[in-house]
Amino acid sequence: MDEFIKSGMITNGVLVVMAVEAIIVTLYLRRAGQISSIPGFLAALLAGACLVLALHTALTGSSLGQIAVFLGLSLLAHLCELALKIRGLKANPNQGSQT
Repeated sequence: MDEFIKSGMITNGVLVVMAVEAIIVTLYLRRAGQISSIPGFLAALLAGACLVLALHTALTGSSLGQIAVFLGLSLLAHLCELALKIRGLKANPNQGSQT
């Protein structure tokens, strides 16, 4: 089990699960007519995938620079997700309120 984690194989498994999740949820959102939700969902998933890749590079002994690249990409994806949410709230101000 230690080797499975230290080799980074566990992160490969997580990335495969995330890819399957992306396909299934995207198809569901398309069928449900919530196409406008897809970009935000994919941006959030991309942010998480970049964090998993940062973990993978750390586990496999990559340089700090490589780890920082994936952390930075995760930040960019997260900021894109936030921008999409803010844009959506401005287009529909009642969307975020609870009644």
